[in-house]
Parts: sequence; structure tokens; C-alpha cells
Amino acid sequence: MAASRTRPYQRRRRGPLLVVVAVLAVVAIATWTTVLISASGPSGASSCPISATPVGEVLEDGALDGVAPAPPAAVSARVLNAGGQRGQASLVAAQLGDLDFPTTEPGNDPLFPEGDLECYGQLRFGPAGEAAASTLSLLLPCAELVRDGRPDAIVDVAVGTAFGDFNPSTAARDALEQLAEPGGGSDGSANADPNAAGAAPAAPTVDPALVEEAREAAC
Repeated sequence: MAASRTRPYQRRRRGPLLVVVAVLAVVAIATWTTVLISASGPSGASSCPISATPVGEVLEDGALDGVAPAPPAAVSARVLNAGGQRGQASLVAAQLGDLDFPTTEPGNDPLFPEGDLECYGQLRFGPAGEAAASTLSLLLPCAELVRDGRPDAIVDVAVGTAFGDFNPSTAARDALEQLAEPGGGSDGSANADPNAAGAAPAAPTVDPALVEEAREAAC
């Protein structure tokens, strides 16, 4: 009799427990689905807020894929602090200098004076700076590309609130090494042609696979 009296009680307790387990299972499935979708989602630059002052035309992530990158020594970068973290622009400028990039004096971003560029950052450049921006995009693949009407080749590297550490990938560093090589892998034919002695040096070349790998980043 005692055993028969306990069975309905056990069944009543088992019902709510099964409901709780089912709810937890649904929550776990939904959470992991979100994680997996995020992990396998498309790479590309983070979207930045619009400045009160127009910054130019925001380009698609792959807008510079067809632009040959320039050697680091031919790139002029100006690092701007748009994220409000004190000293970050100076630090990034020094790190670019260590990679043989000529840099101008870093400063605060006049387009985001409150330090509220709430994204990874931006590369701002004009038509004359496309090759330089193409090189910098190897190091900063998550930066939004912005083309404005500036006449010079200087590229503004605006550091946003989500910038974090400046840590170029191995592929990006390997690409820079290839770009820095004089002659870009010349086959020595100039030595056999006396008329080639005064010719302009060959443009540096870089392995397209390295460029593609350097720009693949989950942002």
C-alpha cells in the first residue's frame, strides 16, 4: 500500500522536472545555433556610425581587391584617435613605424571629437591613396573603407572604440615582406639588356593568395 501511494506523487514531481529539462534544452540549442551562425558568418569590416560631418563614400569590403598594394615605404599613414582611449593613436603609429610605414604626427580625429567612433575603425583615403589603403587593409582588414575627395595620397587610420590590439596576421606580415623587396622578384633580365639599365625598377609583386588570406577576418 505504501509503495502504491508514492507512485502518483513521484509522477506529479516528474512532470515539472521534464518541462524544465525541455526548456533548458531549447535554450541550449538556440544559444549554440547563434554561436555557430556567428562563427561561420561572412568576414568583413565592421559597420561604423555616421559622423555629423560627412566623411565620404563608404565602400564595400572588397572594393580594394583589384588595387595593387604599394610597398610599405611608399605609404603615408596618419593615425587618428576616434575611440577615446588615450595614447592609442600614438601606439598604433609607432607600431606602423616598426613595419617601415612612414607616419605623420598622430592626433585626435576631428570627425569624431568625442571619441565615439563605435566600431573597429576606418581607413579614409582619396583616389591618389588607393594603393596605400590597399596595403593598410592587409593589416587592418576589419577597418571600414571610406573614400573622400582629398587630393593627396595620405591615408587616415581612424582607431575606433572596438579596435583592441594591433596584431597583423602572419599572412599580412609575409605580404609586407614581399612588397618591400626591391624589384619584386626581378629575373635579372636587366643585366642582359644594356638599354634596361636606366629603366624604372619593376613594381613590387605579392602572392595573391597571401593578400586574400590577409583580408580574411571575422570582424
